[in-house]
Amino acid sequence: MVKKNLLLALSFVLFLSFFCTPAFADDENIQYVLDTTNTIGWGESFQVGEYVIRAEDFNEEGFVFISLSKEGEELVTSPLSANSAPYFFTYDDEIKIKAVSVTKDTRVWQNDEWEPTAKLEVWLRGKPGFDTDVDTDQDSYDPKSASDGKIEVTINVKNDGDAKAEDIVVTIDTAGLEVLSGKTKHTYTKILKGEALEPITLTLKTPVPLEDTDYKIIAKTEGVDIKDGEYEAEGSKNIKIKRKWDLIVSKSATKERHMGEPVYVSVTVRNGGLCDIKDIELTDKLVSGMRFEEEMELGTTLSLEAGEVAADVFKYTLIPEKPGDFTFPKAVATFTLPNGASKKIESDNSDKTKVYGPNIILTKSLSTQQLEKGDELTVTLTVKNSGNVDASVTVTDTVPPEAKFISGEMSYKGVLKSGGGSKTIKYIMQMHSDGKIQLPPCKATFLDLEDYRGEVYSATPPVVNVGTLILEASSEQQPAGSTESNKEKNEESDSYVKTSGTEEEIEDTPGFGSLLAVIGLLGVAGLRKKGLV
Repeated sequence: MVKKNLLLALSFVLFLSFFCTPAFADDENIQYVLDTTNTIGWGESFQVGEYVIRAEDFNEEGFVFISLSKEGEELVTSPLSANSAPYFFTYDDEIKIKAVSVTKDTRVWQNDEWEPTAKLEVWLRGKPGFDTDVDTDQDSYDPKSASDGKIEVTINVKNDGDAKAEDIVVTIDTAGLEVLSGKTKHTYTKILKGEALEPITLTLKTPVPLEDTDYKIIAKTEGVDIKDGEYEAEGSKNIKIKRKWDLIVSKSATKERHMGEPVYVSVTVRNGGLCDIKDIELTDKLVSGMRFEEEMELGTTLSLEAGEVAADVFKYTLIPEKPGDFTFPKAVATFTLPNGASKKIESDNSDKTKVYGPNIILTKSLSTQQLEKGDELTVTLTVKNSGNVDASVTVTDTVPPEAKFISGEMSYKGVLKSGGGSKTIKYIMQMHSDGKIQLPPCKATFLDLEDYRGEVYSATPPVVNVGTLILEASSEQQPAGSTESNKEKNEESDSYVKTSGTEEEIEDTPGFGSLLAVIGLLGVAGLRKKGLV
């Protein structure tokens, strides 16, 4: 009985608290947003944002007694009912708590078997929010283009929050760009929830920077809510303004040629910018595998006014020395801008020149360089077409007067396929004279279906020593050849079988080195006369 009386007293106090607290007055201008729905029992609590809601007690009439706390401090208490007033209460125009359903407290005090519950809706005050979007008609602008002289800016502002906003101010930071039309500051009385302002537009003048420059256009929206709380949001757009200088180096060359036909090359420079460029150092390089028809220097200095073109600064003719695909070196222009920055521009000549034709390589090798009179010498001739066109090839060789032909093939005639077609022939000759004998190089003539013809020679073979002891290695071989249209060195040099004797190392005594060498040579000569060597 005492417990029940205490409960009635608590109920009376809570009712008094409810009717005496002016914070529960609901302002019809406040826009609330449902945050959560929760069911709690006696003594239970839950948190919504900064607030803690607790069910302090229930009674038999279907009332739940709610307390509201923030940061550990109890702010207010109130009874709520789903069937009779009060159905809800608000606090400080920030939070509204509504009873959806409340079970009656009909517990038997002796056993406490019944557990009452309350289902509550919690509403929080809606607050405004700004979605500020900045857009431009392009992402980048080139002041060198007449169509890019203006920048069109559009700003859209929407209240995407949960309540209206008032005293709206929209300011635009143009990053220092000149405004041709429109205003950079706009004011509005209010923006309702979900409402959007009319698009704000302005036109800016495209700047003319020396170098590529990024600009950031910012729009800032500010406003207050019904309780004078301040809100702001920003939107921005980055745009790129291209540099005002522009130097273009163009290099062109004939795309396809056959061996024997010239390749024409030209280099042109254009100042496509808005400022003059002085002291441009222009250089070019000769492509490997071709030669000048007429020698010329590939370096010069020039100055160009804005918009000026220097056509054919370099114009020359090349003669291909071999077939294949040729990628030309880039022409290079170097100069200094008015701000002291050094610049380097290369031509964009990505295309290749293809030259068609055979490439005949001829080699002549010997079985030995040291032999006696009457000995036989085997000669090997190999001809190869490393070009990209088939060719009819004729190979001929000659025997020196100091030798005579014995057997084998000294000539060949046939078609060699492109890409490495080859033919090897051999013959034997006998040496009938003593001494150092220089063999002549062999010769090959060729002709393709485009009537390109020429002749090449093998590298000069090494000296053959007949009856003569080799004391020193022969000199290094250098390939050589010629055609009707050019003189060139073959890519592959002759291979030779070289023999060399070995000498036992003898420690020289001062003054006796030369004497021992003379005695050795005389001894060998004496033995030869006696037929012992």
